[in-house]
Amino acid sequence: MKEEEEQACDDCGAGKMLLDANKGELYCDACGITTPSKDIMDANAGKTTYGGESATHQAVRNDENVNANIGTSGSYMSTAGMNAAKARKWNRLRKIDKGTVRLKHPLRESVRKKVEEMYGKYAMEAAEPFVKMMCKPLKGKHEAQRQALDNKDLKRRLGMPKQAICRKKAEVRGDGKEQRIVMMAMAAVEVAGDLGILSKMDRRAGMDQYGITRKQLLSAKRALSNHFKARITMGWEPKPPVKTPAERREDGVEQAVHHIHDMLSDVLSEQDHAKVTAESEARLALLEEGTADALTGNTEVRMAVCAVFYATLVSLGLQAGMADRLAAVFGMTGSGIRSRYEAFAAAEASGESDYNGAFLLMAMTCFEILATLHPEHTLIEKAGLADAWDSEEGSSSS
Repeated sequence: MKEEEEQACDDCGAGKMLLDANKGELYCDACGITTPSKDIMDANAGKTTYGGESATHQAVRNDENVNANIGTSGSYMSTAGMNAAKARKWNRLRKIDKGTVRLKHPLRESVRKKVEEMYGKYAMEAAEPFVKMMCKPLKGKHEAQRQALDNKDLKRRLGMPKQAICRKKAEVRGDGKEQRIVMMAMAAVEVAGDLGILSKMDRRAGMDQYGITRKQLLSAKRALSNHFKARITMGWEPKPPVKTPAERREDGVEQAVHHIHDMLSDVLSEQDHAKVTAESEARLALLEEGTADALTGNTEVRMAVCAVFYATLVSLGLQAGMADRLAAVFGMTGSGIRSRYEAFAAAEASGESDYNGAFLLMAMTCFEILATLHPEHTLIEKAGLADAWDSEEGSSSS
């Protein structure tokens, strides 16, 4: 495999065309599109390996694809006992050359990995549908419907967002392949956040790290959002439900807690992780987080959850280095989390704010405070702490 001399991809404009000598075709290292190569006579590895120039005039070895020759030569499976659908499927599969399989959409995979790298696995799974529709062409039946449209604006918006992004002016499409991948990753996460599928992420860290301008990000986001709305217009995608502020807050808390647990499972023992989980869930319940009446509702949801977990870690003496670890999960700063926790604690200690004891350092744990404030334990059940309560009751009675 060799690289052509700086030949850019005409389709996406983001990558370069590379020559696959074994297949006699050019393919883009960004979007994966392929096209026959004019140098196809050099595609036979046996020509140059087993005879040089004269090999085109005499019998040569042609075993560059060894996988195709494994087993018997021309093995055959009878389709006599199959129904028509299975027979057609088998005949199609029999013709497939397994040795030529190659990832056809490397750009989609690159964007998926970038989302996971920047925002975590949970965000990657939530944003996956938008990454797919941004980087992959329409299916055959959908493309046929698109081509038949008289509405030029709708037809344009149904085109692949990746092409719209990569064909912008230089100052909008970015300086190179890596920057465009970041722009598309951030756009997918932002659209998911606008629809309430994800909590809203802080875009500033990614923009600063990769040199993305606000104009570039909004352009990529607009291309994806317009494409998604056009798909809804065509009936290809269901219209997303409109969530209430309380539902969005609840989703944000759930997502933030999930991310933090992924991090804590890697750095804490199983016993310490269980203690942190029970205490943090109790604090969140005391704060009524995840509802419209959250006592910390004026604080951005991820910062509020990080402050809650940091308060728990402080109460258990496990806070060393954890503010920075919590911050790394969401692209924030450890000093920001510490200052927010200290502000909550100071406001509650002075009586300026009432957080039901969630940020006070005292002999009682938040789990015990929760049980005292709600003796019927309905809130413990709601917070998912019933198992921990039963365990606590059992240890107390013994």
